[in-house]
Amino acid sequence: MVAALAGTGTELGGAIAAAREHRVEPVGLLFGAALPAGTVDRDAFERMLRGLVERARAASTLDGLVLSLHGAMVVDGHPDPEAEIVAALRAVLGDLPIGVALDYHANVSLDLARSADVLCGYRSYPHVDMAERGAEALELVVRMARSDTRPDRHLVKLPLLTVPHAQEDAVAPMRQLLAAADALRAEPDVWAASALPGFAYAETDRLGFAVYLAARSRAADRARELASLVWARREDFAAPLVGPDQAAAAATMAPYPVVLVDVADNVGGGSPGDGTALLHALARARATGSVAVIWDPAAVERAYDVDGARLAVPVGGHSDPRMGPPYPAAGPVRRYGAVSYLRGGTYMRGQRVDMGRVVVVEDPIGELVLTERRVVPFDDDHLTAVDVHPRSARAIVAKGAIAWKAAFGGYAARAIYTRTPGYCPAAVDQLDYRSRPAPCTRWSATPTGRRRWARRSRCPHDRLIRPGHSLISVDDQGAATD
Repeated sequence: MVAALAGTGTELGGAIAAAREHRVEPVGLLFGAALPAGTVDRDAFERMLRGLVERARAASTLDGLVLSLHGAMVVDGHPDPEAEIVAALRAVLGDLPIGVALDYHANVSLDLARSADVLCGYRSYPHVDMAERGAEALELVVRMARSDTRPDRHLVKLPLLTVPHAQEDAVAPMRQLLAAADALRAEPDVWAASALPGFAYAETDRLGFAVYLAARSRAADRARELASLVWARREDFAAPLVGPDQAAAAATMAPYPVVLVDVADNVGGGSPGDGTALLHALARARATGSVAVIWDPAAVERAYDVDGARLAVPVGGHSDPRMGPPYPAAGPVRRYGAVSYLRGGTYMRGQRVDMGRVVVVEDPIGELVLTERRVVPFDDDHLTAVDVHPRSARAIVAKGAIAWKAAFGGYAARAIYTRTPGYCPAAVDQLDYRSRPAPCTRWSATPTGRRRWARRSRCPHDRLIRPGHSLISVDDQGAATD
């Protein structure tokens, strides 16, 4: 495991590099990963957790532990899986220092913040700092192991749900909020500081913007200070979108390439990647020179069953009626066997990606890349691997929110964020939550840590949140070690 992950741009790759720099031996326990999708099966989670605990118990010489947990997992029968992982390992390892690297979109719970000794959240979106956060977690674990000290830590959960395309790190409001976290982190006694927008497309009561601070002292005061800045900027998370036809029409006009961001069919957020709304819109606009990736194993199978240099096949729109109707792709076809590649860009550099078999149809609107396995647009290697060259495209359909910028941001002439159907909609009032925090509240952090909540008469996020749910209160005393 250590050999396979060493040198990669993953959290554990960064931790392994930092371990060697600090003259400690990295010991691999368990690694598993999957693209975001549906609820994790209970048996799979329990089997992996048992394996992890058994390996930790067997590795009797451990001095500390670094976990890369992402933080937004939802498991059947396990309401807070990341906290459960840490608690299970704590039961075996006792008071060994535990550091956890978390994604920018982690839905952090108070129990997780209490049970881990330090949390290190991503600071970038698109995510390009995974290795650095793994290294940070390792360095802090080594610091705790060698000094036998632990930081005071505090978590504030805000009743605020935001959508990914409003969370980019380089623009307001996250640019200013991350800068404020950086300023806190620069203070001599601060160990870690994170501002994590979270992941709104999950069925869990752990939703909400999280602010975390670990320091030698005054963690709660500093966390509430940063949380107050987040709350003051909450209206700035609104992000406008345009309809598919308007976006497709704009894509027929220079400059090129134009990235058409299919926000709701965000593969990195768990959507299937087979939505066809933009394909139909491009056809209606008589657009040409486009590039789009569609997950459609059935269409790939049909392409291999039919001989000939041309193909006519309906593609996409199969996972759910809202993702269709299928698009009638037709034109010359290129067939590829099982395609895999190593990421060479800024996202998870060195990680191997398996696309399965791939078929490229040269449709009138452009090259349609049909894959057996879902592929996230976090690099352009998945296109060049099948002889598709996005730099020369007129339009690139990106099934993501912001992370596509790691792939196309360096040469895209412009981007158009579109309002399409899908599992990751631009407004969360399109989702039928069964459990989630109730926003539309007035939040304030008080020095005493007491809860103060009140309904707002007019909430700027009414368009994002279904009204009518009862309020919940989140104890902003958080996860202080005391």
